[in-house]
Amino acid sequence: MKIAIGLGLDKNPEKAVSEAVKQALKTVPKPGLAVAFASIHYDQKKVHKALCRYLDPAVLTGGSCYAEITNAGVSKHSVAVLLLSGEGLKASFSVSEVFEDCRMTGLALAAGLPPADSGARKLALLFGSIKTGYEQRMVDAITEKLAPAPVFGGLTCGQYDLGMSHPDFWTNYQFCGCDLSRTGARLAALELPAGTKLAFGYGHGWEPVGEELEITRAEGPEVFELNGLPVIEFYRQFLGRDAGDKFFELMLQRYGFSIVAPGAGKTLIKLPVACDFKKGSIRYFPAEDMRGKKVRLIQASRRSLVEGAREAAKECAAARPGKKPALVFMVSCCSRSHILHSRENDEVDAVRSVFGKAIPVFGFYSGGEIVPWLNSCAPAGGCGSFYHATTVALMALYADGAVKFSVPKERRSETQPAGTDKVLLARSEEMLDTTESFLANLSRKSYKDGELLRRQHEMIHAYTPHGVWDEVGAVASAGGQELKDAEFTGVFMFMDVKGFTPYTEAHTSAEVVKALNEIFSPATGLIYKHGGDVDKYIGDCIFACFPSAEEAARAARAILLLFRELKAKGNPFDVRIGLNGGRAVRANVGAPNRREYTFIGDAVNTAQRLESNCEPGKVLLSAGVHAEAGSVFGSASEKVVALKGKAKPLTAFLCEP
Repeated sequence: MKIAIGLGLDKNPEKAVSEAVKQALKTVPKPGLAVAFASIHYDQKKVHKALCRYLDPAVLTGGSCYAEITNAGVSKHSVAVLLLSGEGLKASFSVSEVFEDCRMTGLALAAGLPPADSGARKLALLFGSIKTGYEQRMVDAITEKLAPAPVFGGLTCGQYDLGMSHPDFWTNYQFCGCDLSRTGARLAALELPAGTKLAFGYGHGWEPVGEELEITRAEGPEVFELNGLPVIEFYRQFLGRDAGDKFFELMLQRYGFSIVAPGAGKTLIKLPVACDFKKGSIRYFPAEDMRGKKVRLIQASRRSLVEGAREAAKECAAARPGKKPALVFMVSCCSRSHILHSRENDEVDAVRSVFGKAIPVFGFYSGGEIVPWLNSCAPAGGCGSFYHATTVALMALYADGAVKFSVPKERRSETQPAGTDKVLLARSEEMLDTTESFLANLSRKSYKDGELLRRQHEMIHAYTPHGVWDEVGAVASAGGQELKDAEFTGVFMFMDVKGFTPYTEAHTSAEVVKALNEIFSPATGLIYKHGGDVDKYIGDCIFACFPSAEEAARAARAILLLFRELKAKGNPFDVRIGLNGGRAVRANVGAPNRREYTFIGDAVNTAQRLESNCEPGKVLLSAGVHAEAGSVFGSASEKVVALKGKAKPLTAFLCEP
């Protein structure tokens, strides 16, 4: 087998192609496969025309990219070419436009290949355009038709530095043989020389920040809520509430989601790529229906991404322990290049450190990476290929026979600073890495502290009247430290469960609590449903307040009807309710280190006295409440009640639902 990698660095696209191809043709004069990647900064028409002049277009594939990968390092304004030849190497090609329905694209590509002997094809090499984000469907369709051949490759890239909201971000090109396409895909089905083996690996290095979360509201890949919290608000705890839209979108890509890869025991990345601040949503890539997905927040740093590449290489190398590959094909995401910035070469070096620096390395920074989940790629093993984002995808080609190869010389030493400048640059890089590590740890601690605080808030909220909770939040936000005494005018309710005392004498404590909660839970729900607020539970009694007589009356009627239903089902308890309106003071009661913020006043005491004078299964209304909301009930009878502590008897109204 013969393998050659060429690199052209001239600013003129024709000269860059000429330089790269002529280097490679010296070793592989008659290639059976030619893969070329050219910087998106070039005029792609000139690049493609020059490639077709020097190479047979029938064996050509590849396209535009963000950065090119060779043994010379990472270059961003170059043309990189890989040529392969060998006895038994045979490449069959097909081309298709990329459809909105990505599955149709995959089926068209597979159908466009000429017939082949069963099992002859060992690899499907795929390069194409990004269309919708649902390119996994294209990969699945190809896998179904070409199994057991694994699918490997990536999507060509546009002007990533412009940002995904810029239209030119999506302007990318594919070398489809003699045609140059902007919305196409080219599939190469390869038969490999005898004794050739393949191994795969992928990794990302993104580090988990918090616990597993559930996406509770989404439309396809567009997420609105996470654990019931608006997704924009979720991210603002890391990016700052005052962050501008542009800064938010830029930094957001440092915080993706991971989900578990089916059957692989590994994770896949969902990258946030676009924010709609008006709708309150974030779109994730690669696209799929995100509703109900279990995800974990993850964070990227330069160090972690480099380690992710190293782990991908280790996984790939573990498939052929002790063997040196003839070629390593590397596809990394352009967003990784953006985050790595001046450390792009470190990612390539991490891969080379595993396989050996002399091994030919070729690839590109892509708009999406395609690689098998596992090294065992037969569908019967539960494995296929997957379309990734922000991931390093590796394919190592092993050959039993002799391999002749040539690669471009490493040129980084030519551009490295010297002397004092080198020392200063090294210090700056170390400082940046240390700062990233510090901020990553700070984010994880912030997230952990935030989760603890959220759980504490949820628990305290459950034990606190809603009105008090809201008031505490408002006072704390304004910088206050204490709730002020305040006057309240409304209606007060006391609800008492009758028959509960004998029940407690005949049952265990656990049974008593269970029975009480079976009553209090629906009754409390009805109070809140009708605009009330539970101030406290007093044994087998509920004390609540309402802003109006009608709301209190409707809640009382609903509770009486509830108990009728429960009694019909065998519940042994009755209920009686007292309602009275008036003014009371909501005041701080207790000591400085243990307080209650509760209602005090004659209107409250009267409501309690009315409840104690009420008959089971009924509600006793004060005259004022009856005048405003007596019509809520089906019947009412006037009753003169002598109340404890009152000099004169009180006229009240006994009502039934």
